[in-house]
Amino acid sequence: MSRREFRGAVESPRPSAAWLMSITASTTLWVTEQLPLWVIAVQCFTVVCAFATRSNPPAFRRSPIWLNLFMAGITTITVRSALSGNPATLSLAQFTALAQALQLLDTRPRKSEFVLVALSLFQVILASTLTDSIFFPPLLLLFLATVTWTLIVHTLQIEATEAGDPAAASRAIAPDLRRMTVISTSACLILAMLIFITLPRLGAGMRRGARSPGISISGFSDRVSLGDVGRIRKDESVVLRVEGSEGELPDPVDAYWRGLAFDEFDGRSWSISRSGREAPRRAISGVGRLGIDLDPVGDAPLVGQRILREPVEHGVVFAPGPVQRIEGPFQHLERDRNGGLYLPGRSNERVRYTIWSQASERDAVRLRSDRAQPPLEPNPGGVRAATRYLQLPDLDPRIHARAREIVADAATDFERAYRIQERLREEGRYTDAPPALGDEQTAPIEAFVLGNLEGHCEYFASAMVVLARSQGLPSRLVNGFAGGVPNDVGGFIEVTRADAHAWVEVHFAQAGWVRFDPTPPLLRLRAGEALSPWQRLAQLGSALELWWFQRVVDYDSADQIGAMRSLWSAWNERDPDRSSGPANERGFEWSNPLAGNRIVVLVLGVLIAGGLIFLRRTRADDVFSVPEGYRRAQHLLAKRGWVRADTTSARDFARKVGRALDPPGAAAFASITARYLAERFGAEPPSDVDAELAALQNAVDRMGLRDQTDIR
Repeated sequence: MSRREFRGAVESPRPSAAWLMSITASTTLWVTEQLPLWVIAVQCFTVVCAFATRSNPPAFRRSPIWLNLFMAGITTITVRSALSGNPATLSLAQFTALAQALQLLDTRPRKSEFVLVALSLFQVILASTLTDSIFFPPLLLLFLATVTWTLIVHTLQIEATEAGDPAAASRAIAPDLRRMTVISTSACLILAMLIFITLPRLGAGMRRGARSPGISISGFSDRVSLGDVGRIRKDESVVLRVEGSEGELPDPVDAYWRGLAFDEFDGRSWSISRSGREAPRRAISGVGRLGIDLDPVGDAPLVGQRILREPVEHGVVFAPGPVQRIEGPFQHLERDRNGGLYLPGRSNERVRYTIWSQASERDAVRLRSDRAQPPLEPNPGGVRAATRYLQLPDLDPRIHARAREIVADAATDFERAYRIQERLREEGRYTDAPPALGDEQTAPIEAFVLGNLEGHCEYFASAMVVLARSQGLPSRLVNGFAGGVPNDVGGFIEVTRADAHAWVEVHFAQAGWVRFDPTPPLLRLRAGEALSPWQRLAQLGSALELWWFQRVVDYDSADQIGAMRSLWSAWNERDPDRSSGPANERGFEWSNPLAGNRIVVLVLGVLIAGGLIFLRRTRADDVFSVPEGYRRAQHLLAKRGWVRADTTSARDFARKVGRALDPPGAAAFASITARYLAERFGAEPPSDVDAELAALQNAVDRMGLRDQTDIR
């Protein structure tokens, strides 16, 4: 039987490290939240049953027929998933998860663990494209350790079984082997981190376009029906993580992040009107990494915020106000006719960007002297007023009468808009579970305005737009997020779907679009709520996730340059109170992962130098020198032509030499060889072999000069 055939016939239970490796790889897919629950359940059930019966497996686990039937079923499920429209990555994730469980179920003789390792590695690779969760890095480290140990243990088992001593594998797994495995794995990770930080990076991030369309946040499209925002508010998934300029965070009462503005209303839903002579969106020239200026800089102060946006439908960009400038790792930016910003092709991705907007504070004195009028837009034949911001559907005349009653005796346009806002706030009641409004004859907005004013924020905002337009005030509805909860751990505001909101913008001749919010704020805001221990723990996880994404997942060439500058500045900086990162022309300071003072740099250098010295000493200590007794025996045999080849083991060489010597000489050299192996692999102290060397000398002398060069 050949060596290949012998290894194919070896049967032994998988090492525990193989099971841990498989479970770790599967967990990396579970944290992506992309596997169907039934796949996870089948996988867990199969793994538990296979592990419980690994020593005494049932017959079907050895049957090629049953195992091939299971594989055919897995293939059918994968093909069906792909044909149903699921992304290829999700279909492959299902296949690898189920195929790995089947591989663990298979107890037939195997030549290696290559298939199991390959399936586990493929799962980890797929998980890296489907998630940027903070839980992935520790799972990746655990996987690297378990896969290395699995390959080592399996190789030892195969070699020991082939040599006829299966128990030798467990004896070879000594503390020194474990220590060297940990050291070598750690060294590889450190080297990978250094390469990651220093080598040029061409992409803006590690993951692009891998998410499923089903993950995107719905409700932020070019059409919104009344009640959409209320449905979004029932979900507390994180949408935005916002860091303020110089660490300053806006008060939740005044914190708004504008999404899209809508100008066309039919009584039931809002949409962005379209012009037959222009595209729904127009591309804005510029590269995001270098910064894109959208509007000329005016006298108003600018507010800078760094925002990490989760996947959102249509790639909408959220801003705290009228945008002046935006920077980020993207190549294209688009704007619709109402000022909404989009990142085309980035709807299914996390995106971080820095945005500068005009401060939202409004001067009531100046607004009272201002006049509300539609903005001017280019049209064929010249610039004209955008009258679409005054158009209304056919509504109950009582709505117009109520608007006139609210603004009676108001002297200015600002006072008219302000009175409408305050009346809705005073008389309305905000609720996330409003009663059914409207029927086939009555539009929902009519039922709301003429009823008890009870509903979501879109109802209040829509009511104000309707009332304002009926009085000649050009206005539009805006959706986005408002409020948020400060994350004390990470120093940023955490905005969730529960903070989805709608408000109103009224256009003035001098001030431009001015925000009004007619929704009663007391029940809408979440910032005043006391956090539970579970919520505080979730904030810690959110802060870690933000750090992981900024420092690793989306770490790019711009971050590398900033980090190197910070390191150089930290080395030459004598004042520790100065900023840790370079400030750009807008005054927004960037913090970098290598920022710090001289002490931090020195400590980092000492740790790296100490690690290198430790590895060098460990390597020197592990160099094994041939014991004196065995070296003398080899020298004695070499004089007679017996030379041990590099490909011949010590035991094989002893057996070949023993066939040429007399029994006392063969026994002497076998004893010398056994002591040599015990000292080298069993960590036994050196022993005296003078008697054996004398017996070997006598045996060699009795043999005379013989040509034994064929012993290899």
